Amino acid sequence: MGNFTIEIEAVGGHGCQREVKDGGEVSGCGRMGCPDCEARRFLKQFLQVTGATFVKGTLTHWPGQPSEVVDDLHTRIRKGNF
Repeated sequence: MGNFTIEIEAVGGHGCQREVKDGGEVSGCGRMGCPDCEARRFLKQFLQVTGATFVKGTLTHWPGQPSEVVDDLHTRIRKGNF
């Protein structure tokens, strides 16, 4: 038993709850088909099915760009602004 990393880079419509500012909590919009919410649902289901422990995870919008926004999937806190 040990640590492992899952990394996915995708392209498409993303960035729900854009009104949430830096330091705010992102709970998700809950819409079916929302890439942000589906990623959160996938993570939750994956952990339940596998019994893995969640250490850290982020959803990064526009990685490496000056406009980068990072949602912490563990604390639900957003860093950056849309």
